[in-house]
Amino acid sequence: MRTIQLMNLEAQANNKKAGRAAMRYAKEHSLIPDGQCGSRKRHQAIDLALSKRLVWDLLILQRCAAGWISNDAKSCFDCIVHWVAIIAMLRFGLTWRALSSMFNMLSSATHWVRTGFGDSEHTFKPPSVIPFQGCGQGNGAGPPIWISVSSVLITMMEAMGYGFECLSALESQLVTAQCFCFVDNTNVIEAGNTVHHSGEAICASVQDAINPEKSFWWLIDFEWDSRTHRKRKSVDI
Repeated sequence: MRTIQLMNLEAQANNKKAGRAAMRYAKEHSLIPDGQCGSRKRHQAIDLALSKRLVWDLLILQRCAAGWISNDAKSCFDCIVHWVAIIAMLRFGLTWRALSSMFNMLSSATHWVRTGFGDSEHTFKPPSVIPFQGCGQGNGAGPPIWISVSSVLITMMEAMGYGFECLSALESQLVTAQCFCFVDNTNVIEAGNTVHHSGEAICASVQDAINPEKSFWWLIDFEWDSRTHRKRKSVDI
């Protein structure tokens, strides 16, 4: 069962206003990578599904070795470190005073448990000077906060050379993709640059960063059999 935080109405209104302002600023300054489509206007999950299918077709057509990780970041909103989120949201144009007000409220709030039987008599709050982290499920600024953090991660992946790239057929323009994200549901791609880039090299590049309990992953590789390329079996990779 997912825990949803019901926040003070005035605080929630400020959170939503801050989130909209951050997304507007990020869009105007092109701070959100194309791979992150969650919580954005005129972006739908079906478009990501089509993009993933087209990338798979291109990998097969070009005979490229590739690794693919499909990951659902469980409880991602509850695991965001506050100072990381503050720096990311400053990058999205929010002021320090607005962010300080928001995260001070999140880190020092007193919580009650509400169920169908009513509100709990006992409360809980941070037990020490170390505050609670996360922005909370149900926070109006939660999706923009996650997008601000993930945008930095995707940009870092691009700068380090990870992902897939090819030339468009008609205009020979470079097309790149590091991942396909819809909020915290992410498909990460790591493709070889040439047909000689092996599946073993792809495995080494992902650093074994796979949690089989939460993720699905695939490897694709090809080998030459004197006349044509054919897919390698999983037991041979």
